[in-house]
Amino acid sequence: MNEGRLALDIETASPHGPPSDFQNTADFELVAVGLGYRTDDETEVEVLLRDGDWAVEHTAELLRAVVEWCERRGGPVVTYNGEYFDEHHLRAWAREVADEGIWPDAPSRVDALFSDHVDLGTLAATAYPQAVRSNRDIPALWKACEEAGIDQPTVWYDDYGLSADYLDRLGIDDAHVKGAHVGEALGERYVEGVVAGIDHTHTHAELTRLLVDYAAGDIEPLFSLHDALRRHDAQV
Repeated sequence: MNEGRLALDIETASPHGPPSDFQNTADFELVAVGLGYRTDDETEVEVLLRDGDWAVEHTAELLRAVVEWCERRGGPVVTYNGEYFDEHHLRAWAREVADEGIWPDAPSRVDALFSDHVDLGTLAATAYPQAVRSNRDIPALWKACEEAGIDQPTVWYDDYGLSADYLDRLGIDDAHVKGAHVGEALGERYVEGVVAGIDHTHTHAELTRLLVDYAAGDIEPLFSLHDALRRHDAQV
């Protein structure tokens, strides 16, 4: 493959209350975006984080940074279940920041970004129908990776300087990070720390490192799963 590919995975929080509908963008706020760019020679991974409170201006800042990062590199965007979640919400935030007059070009720029979008969830459902649970349309990402023989990194809480008491106050008692932890607690606590200006503290620095590692963790697997699904298609 000569053309580079992009991979994208968003991390959100729900500081205004539990989501009532996973496609209702009003129930979510953008916290971080894992980004990747792969060519034949190398893979570049970066995580962009929200730098302010929940005001729409900070959503616009992060959204613009994501779009510009991708535009500087180019290529089709690969996601997992992005049509339902990542692309859906990024488009909604683009309309919001445009309606607020902050970034009028946001919808057209996001449209262009997703013009060649490849949603691996749909492809995985076709390739691995046995991995799709009865109440789902696509397999979970971890299950699709398992079917393809791809390792997904696990982010363990013990690898970070976050005390058991701190995690307990956040309602977390698992050994490793889950997406729900980010959406229900970690993302909101990170933004609270940014607003409070406690970036210099050990706990906030460790929370930031954890979020970056978690957001980056699915990028390499997205590229590998894309490769595996293309090989599968070539064999059938």
